[in-house]
Amino acid sequence: METTFNDKSIKADFEAQVTAALMIQSNALIPIKLAVKLCGISRQEINRRIARGTFPKPRKLSRRSNAIRKAFHLKDLHEWIKNPHMYRQAD
Repeated sequence: METTFNDKSIKADFEAQVTAALMIQSNALIPIKLAVKLCGISRQEINRRIARGTFPKPRKLSRRSNAIRKAFHLKDLHEWIKNPHMYRQAD
């Protein structure tokens, strides 16, 4: 019975890793709630770092100038996660 549990756990971990790799390759858009979990900092801290240029800029999900919903490209977050202290926004 323990082997079955471990096999399912290994399969789930593998599927999660494959999904994450595909999302990075396709440069998926990640909502701020997920960015908070991935990066381990609060939404307020993300906003402060965006203003300072030390966190990736979000992309608007609407063409309207007053768009509220924004998301981050996963590749940008991945670059930040690799070295958060040295990250600078691209101009």
